[in-house]
Amino acid sequence: QSQGSCERWWLVIVTMATFATFLLAFAGIGSLFADVRGQDQYLNALSDLRQLVTDIDGTLQELKADVQDIKAALQQQNICTQGNSIDGTTTGGTDGITPELLISGPPAVGEFTHHAVMDENDRYLLLWKFDSETITFEAHVQTTGFIGLGFSPNGGMTGSDVVIGWVKDGQAYLTDRIAEGYFQPRLDASQDVELLSGYENGTHTVLRFRRKLRPCDTVDDREITEDTQRVIWAFSDNDPVDLDGFLGPRYHGFNRGTKSIILLQKEEHNLDLEDSSILTVDFTNPNVVIPSKDTTYWCNAFRLPDLDRKHHMIRFEPIIQPGNEALLHHILIYQCKRGVAAPSLSEGHECYHPNMPGEWGDCYTIMAAWAVGGGAFTYPDHVGFSLGTDDDPDYILLETHYDNPNFLHGVRDSSGMRLYYTPNARQYDAGILESGIRVTSSHIVPPQAESFDSAGFCFKECLTPYLQQLGQPIHVFASMLHAHLLGTGVRTKLVRDGRLETYLGRDENYDFDLQETRIIEPEIDIKEGDELITECRYRSTHMRTTTHGGLSSRDEMCQNYLQYYPRIKLDYCNSLTDINHLAQFFGVQSVDWSFPFQIYSPASMSGQTLYDVMNAHPWTSAEAERFDQFTRQGRVLGYCYGPAGSPSLSDANGQFYNPIPEPTVLAINSTAIPGC
Repeated sequence: QSQGSCERWWLVIVTMATFATFLLAFAGIGSLFADVRGQDQYLNALSDLRQLVTDIDGTLQELKADVQDIKAALQQQNICTQGNSIDGTTTGGTDGITPELLISGPPAVGEFTHHAVMDENDRYLLLWKFDSETITFEAHVQTTGFIGLGFSPNGGMTGSDVVIGWVKDGQAYLTDRIAEGYFQPRLDASQDVELLSGYENGTHTVLRFRRKLRPCDTVDDREITEDTQRVIWAFSDNDPVDLDGFLGPRYHGFNRGTKSIILLQKEEHNLDLEDSSILTVDFTNPNVVIPSKDTTYWCNAFRLPDLDRKHHMIRFEPIIQPGNEALLHHILIYQCKRGVAAPSLSEGHECYHPNMPGEWGDCYTIMAAWAVGGGAFTYPDHVGFSLGTDDDPDYILLETHYDNPNFLHGVRDSSGMRLYYTPNARQYDAGILESGIRVTSSHIVPPQAESFDSAGFCFKECLTPYLQQLGQPIHVFASMLHAHLLGTGVRTKLVRDGRLETYLGRDENYDFDLQETRIIEPEIDIKEGDELITECRYRSTHMRTTTHGGLSSRDEMCQNYLQYYPRIKLDYCNSLTDINHLAQFFGVQSVDWSFPFQIYSPASMSGQTLYDVMNAHPWTSAEAERFDQFTRQGRVLGYCYGPAGSPSLSDANGQFYNPIPEPTVLAINSTAIPGC
């Protein structure tokens, strides 16, 4: 049969099977909600519906795989040809070429420093490496049709900088395009992507190409920075007949998606995990039942290994129970106060609860941190986290944040953290310093804001006494930026003598679902007299009420966990805006600091709460901006403290300060793009 005839047969098979799948889906949805009469039944039905949608997606993925098998079988029997060239003539495959990498199994990335599997079925593998001016990609995709890769402003098509390429008759093609909507991306007037190589065999297409980080085409191409990038991908079973127009690349169907990636993440430090001197210890939840509620912080205490001399923790990695990935938001390990025997419970207990063991309240110095989207972290060769000395803890507290917005019932979890440690002590002891906004409900983000900034301050009155005791600067080698669902940008400014010295972590395209620890290289010094400003930008245009600081993912946070050496006895250097200043925006003079902020004065508003007054306010984008400007003018309360039981070196804790003025920025002499 002709190629066109085969394509029609494949289309018939796909259409019939897809139609049958959706008929079953609609029938299933109808049965789920047929007997819903109460809230609990409704929530259970929603949970069942989520599972049904998951099953449908699995069925469709199996269907696509079956169609590929049918297509391959027809080709083997010579019923169908293997493809068309650009001019429409029939050509054979390139069976003699074997892909360098297989999509299944761990990728052998070779000369490339980074890789990501883009889809859940391991059909699209992306490799890359970069230098100061360019980035080189290699895409390995399980298709003999065209493949696409794009850099999106928000995860959608519109405004995306896209490349589409394919291989025909042994010749590789690559096109630079701009997506102006959900239709075929148009060709750029300036083709700024360099094709380096390309080939395909009977199963895979492989294309290698290079582009500048700062492209010459500033209209249609997007700059690749250290921010999180929304990378969109797609592939088709067919090659285009022409470069553009009706015969150009056609719609790819279900073979598409988006993935957030930090493309310019510094290369992870090397560690030989087969080294016999490296030991491990796992701290995991004991098959706990995740409560059927929106947010749960679950805690349990564990005794650290008994060590006869100083050791260093040199790596930590999350242990995520398969199937529970969507329910895990973060895992933290806190050190407990030296000499305190924190009780370990058979199943653990909810954190921050009146009935949790009182000794757990002395466990608040962060030792290791993982959040959604992140992975393992390895310390630099000259740094480790101290264990086994008289100054180190005997116990740790494992805190797991479960995010369960669908109120799933009966889900059990044994996730946790694995620590790698060695008796071969390194030169420096590491510490973690949290800087940002203290987590309380008086951190307020108004609704209807296109862009609202909150700021937390680490004042020199807190930081300098600890640096003076150390007698030298501390050196920051990593940071983990943290905000919640409204967050769109997070940054920490290092301010020296009123000037912006640099950033200790910055992401202007922040994604809540990708919270990796970012390596800072070269390391950055914090010196006596330095101050830190941690800023978070939020978008709340879809909200109708105020959002407050808190533990839930639906609440907000603004923090940066800075990893540094040598260690000082300071764990928290942050601040909080005075709630009584914020109240004045609404004509309120004095309120209680506890949520919902009972109003004390004026007397005419006595009996009301500031929370109710705020949410009765006629919020618009302009009002949110006015509140933003008003917030920046108020005094803030400083927080400055170290490990439990250690003496404070500063009087800054609990003191009011004016916000650190916006630092001056040194003028950049030239904005010219090299090579353009």
